[in-house]
Amino acid sequence: MNKAVSVYLVGALTTLSIGLSVKSAVAQNTASSTTTQMASASQSAQSPSVNLELKSSARASLQALLGKMKQFRAGFEQTVVDAQQNVVHEAQGTLTMTRPNKLRWETTFPDETLLVADGEAVWNVDTFVEQVTVLSQANAIKDNPIVLLTSTDEATWSKFSISQINSGTSAGNSANDVNSDTALRSYQITPNEEGGQIVTLTLTFNQDNELASLIMLDAQQQISTLVFNNIETRFPVPADTFSVEIPDSYIVDDQR
Repeated sequence: MNKAVSVYLVGALTTLSIGLSVKSAVAQNTASSTTTQMASASQSAQSPSVNLELKSSARASLQALLGKMKQFRAGFEQTVVDAQQNVVHEAQGTLTMTRPNKLRWETTFPDETLLVADGEAVWNVDTFVEQVTVLSQANAIKDNPIVLLTSTDEATWSKFSISQINSGTSAGNSANDVNSDTALRSYQITPNEEGGQIVTLTLTFNQDNELASLIMLDAQQQISTLVFNNIETRFPVPADTFSVEIPDSYIVDDQR
């Protein structure tokens, strides 16, 4: 996995494509930005009380959706494009999350890698170089908006501005298309303080209120799009799902 993607995405997810072209990823982000700009222009003409009411409604709606997501397991297809719309990274794998604050991220393409968050630390296992990097989970997430995927802390939620950027169904032909008729609601999350690695995060939920995709715009203007498939929200969780067994021959780089 790309090092930056590992830190920005997987590290943040802890407190937390085939069929997807670069064009569709960029188009989705562009459409989201355009919609958000239009919404912002409209909201700026309204009274502050109306703006607060809209943001409060979007926040409550997103909290309700995520509050039901006690468990989440799905395959993913990821595409990362740079500011010039060039593909810089693609990956496939499986993501497993449970509340609170536990995650297991496995990539099967282009390399086999494993990241596990156990609630206290993030373990990045690189079998190719036989090394394990350990990070403090609290330091890894900081003010990244993906923290909201698993956080119920009101102080944490207050660090972000949330807007619902579209509603209803839209036409689409691909089962994995984030613009397909399974994509009903999208929320754009923006940190209140500037200077973080993630500028915006967009979460899209399908008609079953399941997390179907996420799109991140980072400080380097890279767009990372993840589309989920084979989504499960109720399943048995083996005791060793969020633990790591380190071979004696591996180098451990503990950065906690």
